[in-house]
Amino acid sequence: MRTYMTTKTTSGLFESAIRRGFWKRMKARLNKQTVYLQDFASWQASKPIKDRVDRGVTSIPIKQIIGSLGRSKEFDRHFMPLEDTVELRWKHLMKLTMAGVTLPPIKVYHTDEGYFVIDGNHRVSINSFLGVDFVDAHVIRLYGDGTRISEHRCLND
Repeated sequence: MRTYMTTKTTSGLFESAIRRGFWKRMKARLNKQTVYLQDFASWQASKPIKDRVDRGVTSIPIKQIIGSLGRSKEFDRHFMPLEDTVELRWKHLMKLTMAGVTLPPIKVYHTDEGYFVIDGNHRVSINSFLGVDFVDAHVIRLYGDGTRISEHRCLND
């Protein structure tokens, strides 16, 4: 009985996420705001990376996640699903979340503009849908400016 209810519930939640995303995108378009996630490859093409520093696991604000590596067409700016191709994984992770399972931290690149998800787009989507403001993330800080790299190293040595 519980499995049936969980499956039925996660299906309904996924459909709600699709609808919520539609309305958020409509509102963003009316306000002339960004609707889609930035693609990391496009961002990187205009901003060469000079160095990276592993910052470890920390809690980051979901609203500061601006893009993704390879999945920018599957989720919108608010991480609501855009395609049915994400449905099975999304529902599986939602079922685990509803069962109280702690999921591993996502992995992100941190740039001056915000965060790009390397791994964990579905987890971000579920947390965003549930109204969670912060998510645990393994953060890799990217630097494109040599001055900032040396400043960082001096402060942390």
